[in-house]
Amino acid sequence: MSDPHAQPAPPPAAPVMATASGPQLATTAPYLPRWGVQTGLLQRRQPAFWLFVILLALTTLTVIGEQLLYLQYFPQGWIISVVLLALYVVPVVLAIYILDLFEREPLSLIIGAFLWGGVIAIGLAVVINTSLIEVLAKLFGASFAQQWGAALVAPPVEETVKYLGVVTIFLIARSEIDDLFDGFVYGAIIGLGFAAVENVQYFIQSIGRPGAGDEIGPVLQMFTFRAILIGAYMHVLWTGLSGLGLAYYVTQRDQPRQKRLMYAVGLFLLAILAHFIWNSPLLTELLTGFGGVFVFGLIKGLPFLIFLVLLVLLAQRREQRWFRTFTARDLGTDVLSQAEMAELGGLRSRWSARRAMAARKGSQGGKLHAQLQREQINLAMIRSRAGSDDDPSVVAQRDRIRGIRGQINALPDVPQPVAVPYTPPAAPAAPAFPTASVAPAAAPAVPVVAATPPAPPPAPLAPAWTPTHLVPAAGMAAWVAPDGTQPAVAQLAPGVQLMIVEEQGAWAKVVGSNSWVGWVDGRLLIKAW
Repeated sequence: MSDPHAQPAPPPAAPVMATASGPQLATTAPYLPRWGVQTGLLQRRQPAFWLFVILLALTTLTVIGEQLLYLQYFPQGWIISVVLLALYVVPVVLAIYILDLFEREPLSLIIGAFLWGGVIAIGLAVVINTSLIEVLAKLFGASFAQQWGAALVAPPVEETVKYLGVVTIFLIARSEIDDLFDGFVYGAIIGLGFAAVENVQYFIQSIGRPGAGDEIGPVLQMFTFRAILIGAYMHVLWTGLSGLGLAYYVTQRDQPRQKRLMYAVGLFLLAILAHFIWNSPLLTELLTGFGGVFVFGLIKGLPFLIFLVLLVLLAQRREQRWFRTFTARDLGTDVLSQAEMAELGGLRSRWSARRAMAARKGSQGGKLHAQLQREQINLAMIRSRAGSDDDPSVVAQRDRIRGIRGQINALPDVPQPVAVPYTPPAAPAAPAFPTASVAPAAAPAVPVVAATPPAPPPAPLAPAWTPTHLVPAAGMAAWVAPDGTQPAVAQLAPGVQLMIVEEQGAWAKVVGSNSWVGWVDGRLLIKAW
């Protein structure tokens, strides 16, 4: 969590652009995200933070009071509802979180967004919805309010209070919503918090029929319907759309203000429309059995879900372009290869690269490759806030990446099984049969033994590799020959095991476990035993 009294961050540096003459800094940058700036929820100097605290305190009483009533009258149903929703919420949060391929959002803001949706938005929506439906009943009758109240009242009220959560997160930590995908992340988390608490209400209502007991069956049925079958079409989708709209408005400052406002308002109204279509009594007759629920979701929610997926993919591509911009100077070097750039562009390619390294270098190699990927991403984070490519923090990060790569290279390859072609056994020799006539036995001859020279002594075996020393905690450089005037060829990571095979003054020729050979300053080595 960042210091609330910290000075404002300096203006963003110009992006690194690849040109025919090589990577160089662009002269103009209408917009550049500040990936390296992390801001937490606790920002005491921001009025929006205190608004968050006050609203959370007020609405917590309402939400907790309602949950305590559920626990009092339906303890078994309430407990199983909470357990089921935890099993649903945790994977969805992780999925939303890891979809942010590069700049992960601070955990405190993620928690704050979930609390806004599950406590503040629910607490406000319950009061406002109840009041407006009563007004609707007085104006148009109880039957109309019962049939259309959820469609006419809930969408604008609930989408507004959830959208205000995204706005509040932005006002608390403006630097965190620095690209389109950030708006989706915070909107989706707020929608998920809202859906989780709202679903408890639906689960308890399913077992709160007159004469029904504290049963589990209706809870399981409602969980299957609302969380598994149609959960993806609801609040996560709707608030994710409006969050993308806000992010477009606050980040695309190189675009005309009217265009940004049109996108923000348009996506917010689209979220309300999707919510209205979902809540409307139209097509409710389709809700009969699994097939009916499937058709219901396809007609009412799938078009909006597809649209959101397309927007998310576009936002991810924008982040990939920013990552290429920030790492352009290092692309094609020992810091970031072209192949590694490709693998960092998606979750599947990242995991595939880790598995491939684990198959080649063992489990430790897979872990180190995952660490290498994280530090390569951190290089872009650091470069986004640094003034130049020669900034000390950027240089240190490059050295850190080279050190991890050195550790990977020092690991021995895992022996791979070699397929030996099958050779059938040779046919047995034909037995020798005695001839018809047998010659008389001859007198035994005296054997003559020729003098043979003694066998040469066996050649001495090369000593097996046994670690004798360790690389010190600060790491150390290695050379191809005992000549310090030449540039070092490797940077050995701390703790790497080595065996000294030759010494020349202060120089030591060492061998790694994978037969790597180099010269180091022997005075810096630490004895292994």
